[in-house]
Amino acid sequence: MPENAIHQPNDKLLKATFSTPENARAFFANHLPKNLAAAIDWNTLSLEPSSFVDPQLAGSESDLLFRIKLHQSDAYLYLLFEHQSSEDPRMALRMLSYILRIWERFAKDKPPPSKLPAILPIVLAQGRRAWKTSPRLEDLIDLPPECTEVLRPWQPALMYHLIELLRIPYEAIEGTPEGILTLRALKAEPVNELLADPLWDESLLFSISEDALERLVRYILNAELSVPALSERIAKIHAKPLKAKAMTLADRLREEGKLEGKLEGKREGLAEGRLRALRESVLRAVEIRHGGYPEGIREVLEGVNDPDVLDRLHESAFRSDSLEEFARNL
Repeated sequence: MPENAIHQPNDKLLKATFSTPENARAFFANHLPKNLAAAIDWNTLSLEPSSFVDPQLAGSESDLLFRIKLHQSDAYLYLLFEHQSSEDPRMALRMLSYILRIWERFAKDKPPPSKLPAILPIVLAQGRRAWKTSPRLEDLIDLPPECTEVLRPWQPALMYHLIELLRIPYEAIEGTPEGILTLRALKAEPVNELLADPLWDESLLFSISEDALERLVRYILNAELSVPALSERIAKIHAKPLKAKAMTLADRLREEGKLEGKLEGKREGLAEGRLRALRESVLRAVEIRHGGYPEGIREVLEGVNDPDVLDRLHESAFRSDSLEEFARNL
């Protein structure tokens, strides 16, 4: 499966699960350093409706920002979900840019003398290989050994907390049942273990809502799994009500997928048909106005996929005084 194909389901599963405060609280409280988790008033955690990821990186990462109280002071937890297959050696630099955006937004709303809030950056990494990248920004800066101690106070300092799903055993993932199953699914997908027992823990599956179960099954169906293999896995569920629910859900989602595929194919076919008709109308206009055209013009038009551009070329074919003038407009 192409790497980008699973990213949108990843984001939907993660955000749908951890946009719920109960799931987010249980995840953070169990997977942050204990001294930090103990300092946070978890009853104050709330989701901020913003993203700070660069648009060009949206295919490989997504983020969630939570407001919290840290010893009576406002602070933020910033969770970056990284699902590209390889690590970014300059992740600390990217995190610094996102944190600056959060502070800039805060500064617009609360001018001086308000102080900037503390931000706790966390990277949740999904991948096949363990990271070797340092989480400290200062390790990316080339400081001459002879004057490191002199220069260090002048350099920006930042460290993010890295949570690598690859390094956490399935049974060590903690939180709510929905949060646990979500993280197990995200851990299992890159290593082709979506049909393994940890993701089909019946005590956990019984504890989640039907909506959460649907998101989980939908995520599994978006991976490159054979239908017989999924059916065989569902058949191993011991509890009959859960087995029936999962099988019915899988069948419905498969049919939806087939229908969506047919509709998308139909839409693509109609769009391509319109483009072919527009290209032919341009060539016909050139032929009427200038008596013919070289094959090179047809080849260039085959590469034009914008209907508006083809409409303009159709008009240009009639308005141009020569074939050369029309060719210059291509």
